[in-house]
Amino acid sequence: MGIIAGILTLVAGVIYFFILFRAIASRKKESVKRAVILGTLVLVLSFVVLGLFSTNVFAQETSSAEQQTQKGDPIALGLKYVGAALAVGLAAIGAGIAVGPIGVSAISVIAEKPEMLGTSLIFIGLAEGIAIYGIAIAILIMFVI
Repeated sequence: MGIIAGILTLVAGVIYFFILFRAIASRKKESVKRAVILGTLVLVLSFVVLGLFSTNVFAQETSSAEQQTQKGDPIALGLKYVGAALAVGLAAIGAGIAVGPIGVSAISVIAEKPEMLGTSLIFIGLAEGIAIYGIAIAILIMFVI
């Protein structure tokens, strides 16, 4: 059942990129927004299905995976490092995407009203929190799991 769920997730990813490519080719802003929302919904639902139908497969593999990790399996150790790197990298990309528009808006607000500096810094700090969550997850992956 896990293989079917994995194939379903792969197909959902292909559908997402097809929908997004068609929307970008049409050069209409509304169709791109709709495609991003619809594609994200399709991907999230496919990951939910993957999680629901592959839990038994992962549960069966847990005992042997723990035994391999305790023996010092280099593949498990390498995948742990890859997972930590992805957590930090993707969180940093997300924080950069969030801070970009917020930083531009904060600079323009501070130029007009200098007393809004504290409020602007709060909003920028909230956006930077995304990267901090990525670092926290990476630390958990590295030292707890």
